[in-house]
Formats: sequence, structure tokens, C-alpha cells
Amino acid sequence: MPNLRPILTFNAKASAFLLIMTAAFCLSPLPGRAADNNLPPYEQNLRRLSSIVGALMYLDPLCNGSDPKDWYFQMAALLEAENADDARARQLKDHFNKSYLAYSKTYRSCNDQARKATRLYHTEGQSLLATLKLKHAR
Repeated sequence: MPNLRPILTFNAKASAFLLIMTAAFCLSPLPGRAADNNLPPYEQNLRRLSSIVGALMYLDPLCNGSDPKDWYFQMAALLEAENADDARARQLKDHFNKSYLAYSKTYRSCNDQARKATRLYHTEGQSLLATLKLKHAR
């Protein structure tokens, strides 16, 4: 299992989002590689998505009572589907973990700002997923 931080809790809406996200990466053909360090052209978007999933792993359980393990397993499935080499997988995990830790240090309970951030991350994650799927599916 990937070396990710322990998880919290997660709801049906968030679960559906992550299942769609994972399916998109699993079912989409691999795009051509970028010339820069042999990274895929969608690498920046994937890193941002990793950060969003890390943030939601903390925020969504805090505000919506979801199960954080679901977010953890979705990130693990994303890493597996991406089949990244060790260095790339480490970078994606790092984005995930840094985002999780930043929010865990900022919020101890759900408040208006945490709810707003949670909504924004759900929206951005869905938009980013759609962008990734449209740009890189054949």
C-alpha cells in the first residue's frame, strides 16, 4: 500500500466524486509524454488534484462526516492507475500530504471558512477531472 497519511471519514457525494475521478484515470488511455523530464503533459493538473484530495481528506470528514479512509483509498487508486515511477509517486503523495497537514493545522472544527473551502475543492476537483479527461482521453 502507498505510504500516505492515515485517513478520517467520507460521505456518498464525496465518494461518488472520487470513484468518477479514479475511473477517469483508469479508463483513459495514457497520453503522450512531455519532453520536460519525461513527465506526462497533465502532470501539473494531477499534482493539483492530489492536493485537492489531500485537503478534502481532512475537510470533508470534518464538515460532512465522510470517512477519510475513502479519500485515502481513492488517492491510492489514483497512484496505482497512474503507474508512476517512485519519484513521481513521491511527488504526488507529497502534494497530498502537505495539503492534508496544512488543513489539519488550520481547522479543529468545521466553520464557515472550512465549509466554503470544502465546497470550492469539490467544485475544483470535479472541474479539474473533467479537464483532464477531455484533454487526455482519445
